[in-house]
Order: sequence, then C-alpha cells, then structure tokens
Amino acid sequence: MPATVHVERSIDIARPVGTVFTVLNGFEVFSAWSPWDDRDSGIHYRHSGPREGVGARMEWTGDPRQVGTGWMVITESRPNSRIATHLFLEQQGEADTAFRIERIAGGSRLTWSFDADLLAGQGMFGGVLSRYFGLFFDRWIGDDFNRGLVNLKRYVESIPAADFSAIDISLLNLEPVDILYVPGIASGSSGEVAGALARAYRELSIFMNENGLEREAQPMTITRSLDASQMQFEAAIPAARLDVPGSGNVRWGKSPAGLTARVVHRGRYDDMASSYEKLAAWMAAHGYREGTVSWEQYISDPGETPPEELITHIYFQLATDQ
Repeated sequence: MPATVHVERSIDIARPVGTVFTVLNGFEVFSAWSPWDDRDSGIHYRHSGPREGVGARMEWTGDPRQVGTGWMVITESRPNSRIATHLFLEQQGEADTAFRIERIAGGSRLTWSFDADLLAGQGMFGGVLSRYFGLFFDRWIGDDFNRGLVNLKRYVESIPAADFSAIDISLLNLEPVDILYVPGIASGSSGEVAGALARAYRELSIFMNENGLEREAQPMTITRSLDASQMQFEAAIPAARLDVPGSGNVRWGKSPAGLTARVVHRGRYDDMASSYEKLAAWMAAHGYREGTVSWEQYISDPGETPPEELITHIYFQLATDQ
C-alpha cells in the first residue's frame, strides 16, 4: 500500500499559454470552472492576499458531506509555465497541487497534478487506513480533475483568442480631470466616425484659440456606446477650467475615472482592432468585467509622427464591484 500518492490529468486547450496561465494564476474565476461547485451549490469562497501570483489565497466553506472546509494558497508562479499551490482540507489533511502549462501547436497542454504524504500526522492505525484509501486516490481525484479540466477548457476557450502576453497592459486607478468636449453620433463606418471626430476637434480648437485656453494633456475620444449601427462619442481635450462658458457644441466636463485597464497601441489607427481584442482577452482572463465607458488618448501627434510609430493609449473602465 502506498505511503505517498501522485495523481495527474492533462488536457489540450485552444488558447495561448499566457491566457491559460493568467486564468490559473489567481482564484477570481475559480468558481467558473471548479469541478466541485456543481456538487455543492452552497459553497462560499473568501479571497485574501494578492489578487494573483504567490500568496494569493482562497478559503471555502461548504457542506461537510461534499466539499467541506479548506483553503488553498499559491506557493510558486512561473510565468506561462507552472503554478504550484498548497492545499488544506479540514477532513483529509494537506497536499500539494500544480499546473504545468506547455506550448503546443494550436494552443496549450495543461497538466494538473496532486501529491500527498499519506502518513503525515497519522498514528499507526490512521496510517494504515490512509495507505489503504491511497489505493483509490487516482480514481477519486482523477475523476474530479478530469471534470475540472473539461470545465476549464470550456471557460478558457470562451475568452477571445488574442495572445496578450507580449503587449503592454496596465491596471490603473485614474482621477478625473477637466475636459472640453463635443458630443457626437456617427454611423459605425470608419469613414463616418473619422469625419465626425475631425469636425468635433476643429470646433474644440477654434473655441480654445478664441478663449486663450491651453491644452493640459493629449486629445481623447470617449466612447459612450457602440454597436453595429452607430457610435456615441465625445471628442475631448483636457484643459484647465476657467470661467469661460462653453458655446455651440462645446461643453465642460470630467474625464472618465476609477479602476481602468489600459493597453498601449503602437502603430496605425486602423490597426487598433487587434489591441482592443488583446485588451478584452486580458480582462476576461483576469476576471475583470467592462464598465460603462472606453476611450482612446492620442499620445503622438499624427501630423509629426509616421503612422507606424504612432502611440495610442486605449482604456476600458472596469465594473465598479471589482
């Protein structure tokens, strides 16, 4: 009869290793794929420590006849290759688990493993029972691992396929700033949007010149709503607020603020769709949900910078309950 037990199961996932690693490098979306949630609908989770990486910790309480009570903490995190955790189950004791991620053609191969010392903390009689039950661990735990990996594959493959591992993405907590803006509506075509923005920025520039107002930061396009038929936007320029009322379509307001994800896009404006897709994939993998607004800020002057060298910051405001 065994004194130690090792169990592992593997699955192939049609997503980049960076996406798989990000989903597993914390516990924010654990309940979305856990093999135990279906068994105990009343399970309650509590998270502590950092949101991701070493020290991220999850505790749970559930039906003692099903999932019981326990905790899990990340003890090792190697980007895009391995995540190790230490696991405590109130009724079964302690164990170590790990996820190994390998790059394969078309995506990733994920291996989930479990290792435990069956004699740790056991007396003679308890040790005999533990070694006896150890004969069944591969079937018991292996079935759970198989079910969890199928759930995880389904969840990860619901995330956009864009590989965000090599792009510059940050999580920011922004303060609002004063802006001058012109609201507008345009059809979903790129030509209509570009024309509407050009007219709005022209009106803003004329107003600022006439009133001696200085630009405080780079221009922004704030998207309030967007669908297949039209885009509602605000062409905006940050400016120090003075006792100058708006006129025509020009209004004073505040820039979006709060918890925000930002991606730095380098290149042409008409190539920004790929950066939007990578940012959306990054957010989904981290368990973040989009808030009510997104915006772009044009860091480079297109009149002085070659199109391939333009820098644009793309922001997604995150839902306020995160």
